[in-house]
Amino acid sequence: ERPETSVAMRRAALQSEVAKALANDGMLLIPVFAVERTQELITDILALQDAGEIPSAPIFLDSPLAIRVTKVFQKHTGDLEDLSASAQLLNSTQLHPTETTDESKRISKITGGAIILAASGMCDAGRIRHHLKQWLWQAKATVLFVGFQAQGSMGRRISEGAKRVTIQGEDIKVNAKIRKLDAYSGHADGAELASWIAERKPIHKALFLTHGEEDQMVALRDKVIAMGVEASRIVVPDLDDEIVLSAAGNLTLVSALEPRVK
Repeated sequence: ERPETSVAMRRAALQSEVAKALANDGMLLIPVFAVERTQELITDILALQDAGEIPSAPIFLDSPLAIRVTKVFQKHTGDLEDLSASAQLLNSTQLHPTETTDESKRISKITGGAIILAASGMCDAGRIRHHLKQWLWQAKATVLFVGFQAQGSMGRRISEGAKRVTIQGEDIKVNAKIRKLDAYSGHADGAELASWIAERKPIHKALFLTHGEEDQMVALRDKVIAMGVEASRIVVPDLDDEIVLSAAGNLTLVSALEPRVK
């Protein structure tokens, strides 16, 4: 269970970002993942609004899946970490779930002073792309990334400082302020992953490391080897590599003939 101090720290970091983004009638876009991170963000934004620490701006939750998941969370707030005091998740007058396409389109009439949470979290699909198309070129907008952005994703390109991106076939200049907040990571860190792996020793067949930055995967690989897992049991495949598994539990890694650029 997370200590209360970590919740307070993440809310303090969020407060700073939201307050700056909404200053002077600014617009805040947050690309989100539908499960857990969205609900934590809603909870924290509403708590900060209730405390008067950020403006009482309307919050548009523009993801049908996130809306449905939020309803499930609402039914079980008493059983969830950090959300037990937030039975008002979908009841706040500041929160506007926009489930239908028409409801989503009406958000485009907003000229500023609002918060939009929309999927997908890496900006490669979903309704967030429509909002980015409308706001990314405007200096009064802020895009706040709260999750991991994989190599090759639009979110990664924007977060790393791309000056222009193509959205729905149109060339869009990036004039919005681009911000990142790591406090809402939904993934275990290296130490937690290593601990989880240690509980599953001995590893008789193979351990695949496929998700994460290359240097971090190498660091995790070295940590797992130091725990006593044989190096030959750890597989770090590259993009487009193939793994052939046999009934006997053996594996063969077939490298891609023409590796793509990550």
